[in-house]
Amino acid sequence: MTGAVEHAVSLYIHIPFCLSKCTYCDFYSIPCGSGVPDSYVDALLREASYRAESTGCDSWRTIYAGGGTPSLLTDVQTERLFAGLAGIAGGKLPREVTVECNPSDVTPEKLAAFEKSGVTRLSCGIQSFSGKVLENVRRRSSADDVRRALACIRRYWHGIFSADMISALPGETDESFTAGLASLLDYEPDHVSLYSLTLERETPLGDKILSGKQSYDFDLADAMWISGRDYLCSRGYAQYEVSNFCIKGKECLHNKAYWNQEDYIGCGAGATGTLYGSRGAVSVRETNTRNIAAYTGFWLHTGKIQRAEIPSETEYISSGTAGFEFFMMGLRTASGVCRETYEEKFGTAFPQKAEQLFADWGKNGRCIEYEKDSRRFYALTDSGMLFLNEFLESL
Repeated sequence: MTGAVEHAVSLYIHIPFCLSKCTYCDFYSIPCGSGVPDSYVDALLREASYRAESTGCDSWRTIYAGGGTPSLLTDVQTERLFAGLAGIAGGKLPREVTVECNPSDVTPEKLAAFEKSGVTRLSCGIQSFSGKVLENVRRRSSADDVRRALACIRRYWHGIFSADMISALPGETDESFTAGLASLLDYEPDHVSLYSLTLERETPLGDKILSGKQSYDFDLADAMWISGRDYLCSRGYAQYEVSNFCIKGKECLHNKAYWNQEDYIGCGAGATGTLYGSRGAVSVRETNTRNIAAYTGFWLHTGKIQRAEIPSETEYISSGTAGFEFFMMGLRTASGVCRETYEEKFGTAFPQKAEQLFADWGKNGRCIEYEKDSRRFYALTDSGMLFLNEFLESL
C-alpha cells in the first residue's frame, strides 16, 4: 500500500509597507508610519488558507516574504504569521523560508525572532556602501547602517545570508562599487544578488533619466555590472542565474521555482501566483488587488469565499505563451533549458526555431549544448547571457 502523493507549492507573501520609498523602486508598496497592521497579517493567513485548500496544497515547497519591507513586521506578528502558515499546510515550515530585511531594521533581537519563527534565509538589501549613493536614491539605510547590519548578521545569524547589490546607481563609480563588493564579501554572505539598475518611468529616478532631465551613462552601467559579475566569480561565487551568485549549495530554491515554471501561490495585496497547466493546458496567473483596504476587507469580512468575488485579476496563459516563458525564464539560469522537459510540459516537439538559434549562437560561443542523465540541455554562456533579450526577440 502506498501513501498519498504530497502536493507541495511555493508561497510568496507580499508585505507592501515601507517607511520610505526608494526613487528607483517600482514594486508595489505604500508608506506607513506605524508599522504593519495586525489586520493585514490576519488577512494574509485567511487568504493562504483558502489558496492552499483550493489548490490541493498540503505542504509548502518554499516560502518567501518580500515587499515592501517584511522586516517592519513586529516580532509577535512574524511568529504568528509563520506559525499560521505552518498550520495551514502540513503542520510544518519548509526547509527554505526567506524574509527580506532592510539594514536599518537588523538587530540581534530581530534576528532571534526570525530564527524562532522558522526563517532559514535572510535577504538583506544592501545596494551600495556609499553614503552619497544611498542618499541620492533615498534609501532609508545609511552607509553606517549597512556596516552595522552586516556585522550584526555575521555575529548573530545562523541561517543562510543573501545580500542584494545594485550596480551603477547615480553617483556610484567603478572604484566605489568594486570597493563595496569587496567590503560585502568580508562579511561572507552565502549568496549575492547583483542587479543592474532598472529604470521605469513610473519611478522618480526612471522618469528623470528617461526624460533626459538627469544624465546617465548606460554603457558605463553595463560595464560596471560586468566587472561586478567577474569580481564575484573570481572570489568563488558561482553565477547560477543572470543576477544571482552563491557558494556551492546555497542557491535560492524559491526563485528556482519561478525559473523552472513550478506552481506558486501569491498572497497579499499586489501579490501574483501562477498555476501551470500540464501538457499544453491553459495556465492561470492571478494578481491580487493593490488596494489594501479592499484586500483586507474581503479576506476578513467575507464568509464563504466565492472564487469569482476575490478582488484580483486573472490571466489565462496559452500554451504558446507559457512555452515562450519556458525559454525566457530557463535561459536566465546557468543550467539552461531541457529539450525533453519542454516536450513533456507542453506535449509537443521542441521548437525548430529554438534549435536553429541555439546552433547559430553556438558558433560564436554564446551557447552550449550538453547532456545530463540522458537528457539534452541548451544554455547561454557568460557572454551569451548578456544578450538574452536579443535571443528572446529572435525566438
